[in-house]
Amino acid sequence: MTAGGTVTVRVTFFAGFRRLLPPGAVGPQRYALPPRARVTDLLDIIGIDAAADATVAVNGEIATPDTPLPDSAEVMILSPMEGGGTHGEAP
Repeated sequence: MTAGGTVTVRVTFFAGFRRLLPPGAVGPQRYALPPRARVTDLLDIIGIDAAADATVAVNGEIATPDTPLPDSAEVMILSPMEGGGTHGEAP
């Protein structure tokens, strides 16, 4: 935890979620959260509805809304993977 008891995370937005970047901002954004914050808390701060169709990864692992956010976590917010090809499937 950083001074003041906050947890700081770096968030990278992908695809349609880039629209949530502050005007003129590029690259990962830093967010300060209270201790014991979870993914759902971060989504609230950013303004993403918890029911939104988003995939969130914390330190490279797919996360759930209840996943805790450790200090200095690298968070990615992206659209869910869309269906792939039909390799190996019968027509």
